[in-house]
Amino acid sequence: FFEQFESSPSMRQLVRFLKIDNADIASSVALLKLFPGSPAKIAAKVAGLPKPENCL
Repeated sequence: FFEQFESSPSMRQLVRFLKIDNADIASSVALLKLFPGSPAKIAAKVAGLPKPENCL
């Protein structure tokens, strides 16, 4: 996602992008189970990307 759009994905963008490749975890509920709290922020941190623009 970052390579294509040059920004970290928000939660909604992350779910939509995951639906393309991996339908098993492409829901906000599944992501909240994997990354409790803020999945988009935690995933960006693990990937070494800047936090999403809409994160506080």
